[in-house]
Amino acid sequence: MGGDGPAHETQPPLGDRDFDQIRMVVQRAKPIEKAVRYAHFSGWTTLLAGVLSIPFAFGNTPMLIFTVVLAGIGTRELTLRRSLKSLDQAAPTKLAINQLMLGGVLMIYAVFMLLSAPAETMVESAMNADPMMQSAPELNGMMDDLIQLEQVATALIYVGMIVMAVFFQGGTALYYFFKGPKLRKLHNETPDWVIRVYQTVHG
Repeated sequence: MGGDGPAHETQPPLGDRDFDQIRMVVQRAKPIEKAVRYAHFSGWTTLLAGVLSIPFAFGNTPMLIFTVVLAGIGTRELTLRRSLKSLDQAAPTKLAINQLMLGGVLMIYAVFMLLSAPAETMVESAMNADPMMQSAPELNGMMDDLIQLEQVATALIYVGMIVMAVFFQGGTALYYFFKGPKLRKLHNETPDWVIRVYQTVHG
């Protein structure tokens, strides 16, 4: 029988410089991966806040609209997270806009609730529904401070929501926005084939 045929010397498909470039893109992508993890947390938090609030919103149209929009924004955050994970250069700006939308929705809802507050507080409703309170008018004056406290507390809740939306959602939007230049720099300084390797591994 003849020999096994000529031996073929196999050459490694990638050299040391190629592996260095792969390691470099992994290192440069770490800030982006951190933003991806935050988008995962933010998206699920927003989505669950909206979905879990829907059963309590039936019969209250503004509240129902608010919860559905909240769930939609959370879903979009999770979708954009996948784009950011694959190093899509448009993802940081889209995530920033999504956070601004969330902040806007929270502020609109808070303002609506402030403007549409019922003339009668819960304390007053309880007093009017209690025959004992109605038969003792002298107790009504004692409840004035409690009524005012309820009004102030309600106002503070919604004003606090507005302030938190401005600082928290605004800050998060800036956080995403500033990832854009880093991602563009990564693309400009990294060969396309290295980007594709990263996208394949992390996709």
